Amino acid sequence: MSYRTLLTHAQPYGASDLRVEAAAALAIDLDAVLVGLAAESLPVYAISDPYGMAAPQLTSILVEQQTKNLEDAHKRFQEHAGSARQAWRSIRDLPTPSLARAARSADLILVGGVTAEAQDKNYAVNTGELILTAGRPVLVVPPSGGRLAAKKVLIAWKDSRESRRAVYDSLPFLLGADEVMILGVGAAEDAESLHFETTDVAEQLKRHGVKSCRPTVAPATGGGVEDEILSQIDGFGADLVVAGGYGHSRATEWVLGGVTRTLLHLPDRFVLLSH
Repeated sequence: MSYRTLLTHAQPYGASDLRVEAAAALAIDLDAVLVGLAAESLPVYAISDPYGMAAPQLTSILVEQQTKNLEDAHKRFQEHAGSARQAWRSIRDLPTPSLARAARSADLILVGGVTAEAQDKNYAVNTGELILTAGRPVLVVPPSGGRLAAKKVLIAWKDSRESRRAVYDSLPFLLGADEVMILGVGAAEDAESLHFETTDVAEQLKRHGVKSCRPTVAPATGGGVEDEILSQIDGFGADLVVAGGYGHSRATEWVLGGVTRTLLHLPDRFVLLSH
């Protein structure tokens, strides 16, 4: 298994420059193609007024600006992707579902950690929703960008479908890592089962050729599971965190699990999440 096609959301006016550079560096390291996708939708008020009639002048202005935005996104993508092998897509639609549909031809999606609660869905990707709908692993790039070495990988383990999926989806990174920690965090009464599970995963990964797998069990202290995972990430010095992406649909929105939401806001780590 290898990542042959990477997909990232390209935005205008510098919003995605560091992420594109990180994606391009990874594409070069993996000898993969990097697909940039710009997507932008018109606001609802531009499509119809309260009487169901479009406002032609306003719509024309917004379409013109939309065109400029998509063109600038393409220009900046080409510039910041540099020497990586590139492909381009531009769509006049909402970014999150557009990226999810485009995932059919990608092995890995790279986005930022913003969940978009406070952002306009016409322009920004809701990372949480994308994780839960794309059907592909999502690599969250830290705000500062950077080059992913993936030499020390921490797997935040939970015996669930999502976690098992994430472990398999991250195999190309795990195979190149120098150290891999399989971390199970839980109550004292769960320690024995967590030890069995993490050891099981370590043995399976070793059969794939993954080096130096370290099963680790830690208690959920007063700060809860999230705080213990963060402490272990820092103590281990992980440059990549792998975890299941948890959440569910409620009415018209997607609601994320606590650990997933915490990992989306890590300021200085790459995080791979699968649902």
